[in-house]
Amino acid sequence: MNKKIFVILILTLFCFVNVSFAKSKKVKIKETGIDYITVKISKKRAVIKNPVSLIYRKTFDKVVFEDNTPKQLKTEGYWISKLAEPDKIILDKKQIAQLNKDIFNLHLGISNMKGYPNFISKERLEKTFKQTSSFISKKNYLNEYGEHLFPDFFVTLDEKINLPENDMVEVRFAVTTKYNEVRLLPTSQKIISSLNSKDIDRLQEESIDLGTPVLVLCQTKDKSWCYVATPTEEGWIQTENLAFTDRKTFNKWVEMKKPVVITEDKADIFTDKERTKFLEYARMGAKFPYVGKKGTKYICVNIPSSDSEGNLVIQKGYLNFKEANIGYVPYTQRNALNLAFNHLHSPYGWGGANGEQDCSGYLGQIFNCFGILLPETSVQKIKCGQIFKLNKKDDDTVKNNSIIENAVAGISFIYLSGHIMLYIGQEDNKPYVIQCIWGVTSYTEKNEKTVNYINKTIVSDLEIGSEVAGNSLIDRVSKFNVIK
Repeated sequence: MNKKIFVILILTLFCFVNVSFAKSKKVKIKETGIDYITVKISKKRAVIKNPVSLIYRKTFDKVVFEDNTPKQLKTEGYWISKLAEPDKIILDKKQIAQLNKDIFNLHLGISNMKGYPNFISKERLEKTFKQTSSFISKKNYLNEYGEHLFPDFFVTLDEKINLPENDMVEVRFAVTTKYNEVRLLPTSQKIISSLNSKDIDRLQEESIDLGTPVLVLCQTKDKSWCYVATPTEEGWIQTENLAFTDRKTFNKWVEMKKPVVITEDKADIFTDKERTKFLEYARMGAKFPYVGKKGTKYICVNIPSSDSEGNLVIQKGYLNFKEANIGYVPYTQRNALNLAFNHLHSPYGWGGANGEQDCSGYLGQIFNCFGILLPETSVQKIKCGQIFKLNKKDDDTVKNNSIIENAVAGISFIYLSGHIMLYIGQEDNKPYVIQCIWGVTSYTEKNEKTVNYINKTIVSDLEIGSEVAGNSLIDRVSKFNVIK
């Protein structure tokens, strides 16, 4: 198309819808007479789908993140020294059990692993699969090479699923024998929003470690994938990473009498006492049944494996004594901060991809160490405990003061849409957080997009992204809570 003709067409369209993008005003499509499929107008962009696309944002190349947090603020000891009673028990064992019950009753996606029914409705599964495929297919996602996904991609995956003819589906019980990535669809293929975010796989739901009990609800026809309910989510995992067992054994694994809990960001598991034969690593919050210990050299635990037919077989595993705790960790501010800082500088991984963790998974790992089971996503986690809402119209000072006055260091989450952080205290009347973060997006006065790619766990205040007014973290914070 001739460049001049293209410009004239665009200007004509703008006049027709009577909107000024310089002021970023919204226009109601219904009032223009233009079909919504052809033109989509939102606060900061216009997309003309047929025959061309016009996006009023230029994405700049990667911007180097400048870590301006003072050195002394990057250790848990500094923040612990500010606490009046860092070792005071926040909740005891019975109180944590009640908290878990209260969280479960919020219906935020946590499964009742022990009390799960033996059969579920086939109709329920069909509805779930249909909704998932429909949701993803409408997102205009790309494959990892930047190519648009055709409808037959989803049809092929749907056809792989094997549902019985009966109206009810029998539930099976299993324990994971390896780290697993939980997928929205039964495929390892990556799906992305754009080539600028190839590290965010939109099919990645969450990830679970070796030794996680799961409920198997369905399989693909070739039995290579299983649709499972994890403690906090549903999704597809590879069958080869599962060991099947009976309900009685499964329930014992769910309710370990004496769990050994991983307290480092990652802990190596060996199959021999000398710890020379490496098996796998488990992340913080993973737990295994206690067997015994040898002084301060190692802790022996039961590790799930499978026989040639995929049935559960128990073997011995050996952990470094310093990387795990026998029993759940006492719920105190000191312990919360110690666990949080064990992850400082650890890599970010969307949905726990590649054995890492994202913002929500990071917080889940910390609180798993206390025996507190939180829901999977950030929007679910912020609904737990005592909740405080912030007025979006308030300025930064009002928001900061509200957080400082009401949040509790080590056990409070600070939330903005799509992201969640752990509050660790205040310095110079500013709240500070530790967070596992992908990056911070900002927009210049010319509406040019810049992204600070961080991709790790950092300590910071809430002014990151303040290069442009209205884009800092504190500007976008809407809620915080206290987990107690």
